[in-house]
Formats: sequence, C-alpha cells, structure tokens
Amino acid sequence: MTRWLAVLLVIAVPAIAQGQSPGDRDKSRAENRRGWELMQGEQFDNAVKAFQSAVEIDPTFEMPWYGLGRAHLALKQFVSATSALERCRALYEAQVGKQFTSQQEAQRYRQDRITEIDEMIRQVQSGPQTLARQDQARQLQEQRRQLQEYIARGNSVAMSTGVPAWVSLSLGSSYFRSGKMVDAEREFKAASEADRRSGEALSNLAVVYLETQRFALALEAVESAKKTGFKVNPELEKAIRSRLQ
Repeated sequence: MTRWLAVLLVIAVPAIAQGQSPGDRDKSRAENRRGWELMQGEQFDNAVKAFQSAVEIDPTFEMPWYGLGRAHLALKQFVSATSALERCRALYEAQVGKQFTSQQEAQRYRQDRITEIDEMIRQVQSGPQTLARQDQARQLQEQRRQLQEYIARGNSVAMSTGVPAWVSLSLGSSYFRSGKMVDAEREFKAASEADRRSGEALSNLAVVYLETQRFALALEAVESAKKTGFKVNPELEKAIRSRLQ
C-alpha cells in the first residue's frame, strides 16, 4: 500500500517567535538551509545532523523540525520522524490566537514573514517547474496573501494560524508507515482541510480507506483528488474499483 502514498515535499517559511533572539534564529536558519541542501542531494544522514543543529540553536523554529521529520522519513526511521513532526505540529498549534504586545509588533512580524516568503518563492521558482514545485509556489503565495490581508486591516494584534497542510501530510505518512491508521487518517483529513486543493492528501486518504476496507469512501476520496487536478496512481484507483465490484 505504501507505494501509492504520495507526499508533497514543501519548503515553507516560519517566522521568529516572540522573545526569540534574531541572532539565534539567523544561525538556526543557516543550519536549516544547509539541511535542505543536503536533502536535495539525498544526503539524509548529514541532513539529520544539520536539522538537529538548527533545533538545538532555536527549538521554537518550526521548519527544521519539519526537515528533521522529512529526513528521518527518507531513512525509514519512523519513530524519530513522528517525534520531530509532532513537535513541528505543536509549534504551529501554539501560534493560534497568539497575542502581540502592540499593533506595531504584529505588523513587523507579518512583514518579516512576507519578506521570507518572497525569498522562498524565488527559490522554488528558480528550479525546474514540476507540478510539485508549482504547488509549493501556490501554497506560499496563499500564505503571502493572508499575511497581506492582516497587514491591510492593521487593527488586529492576534495571529490566527494553523498547522500547514504539508506538515499534516508528512505526519500522516509517518503514522501510516508505522501502521497507525487512525492517526494517519486524522492527519490526511487535516491536510485536506488546511488546503482544499491538496490532491496528495485526498489520494493518501484513499489509501487509508482502502487499507481499512472502506472502499466506497476510498473511491470518493480518489474522485475528489482527481478534481483538484492531481494525477491519481491508476493502480490505486483500479484496486479500489475492483473491491467495489
């Protein structure tokens, strides 16, 4: 079943947490950047070391926790992957409803994130424009749009963020590969809710339904994934339809 599981590798851009030293975050960013470079070169053991260094410098930085989880997934170290990705999820959850001490601080926080997102978009668009990269750019553009809306309003000092789809997607994959179907299903649903256009999440959800013998739901998930433009593995769809005959 795992051969049908799709995971979108998305590089996102978190921001400096309240009270975090900019110097520490800069050092952590450098290690995080090195980790992703090593990931691209499939040097997963070294990537683990880089991401671990990043989170030791700044434990509140979400992205290296995500990278650490992805590196452990690549090495099939699912317990470690789950632990890192759960930590990443918790950090994003902690941001929901975050209060700033002033409107100025809130606006500065958002503007810093936009600057970082712009840099990330340029990096994503500089490589070969695969469907995965195009989806990464789309999600980053959506983050940017939401932040711009917050800045335009200017009168809200509360942050209302959630767990990004790519975090839930990777965590669901880690649970799935650990045989934790209930947890995997929850995370794939969370990914789909966070990004309604995530065909990967819906396709993965179909695999969970197939594995747990809920064939009608599996076919429904496949059809929903196809509507997003995602190319569903034809063998997956064939397997599901054969069980419904």
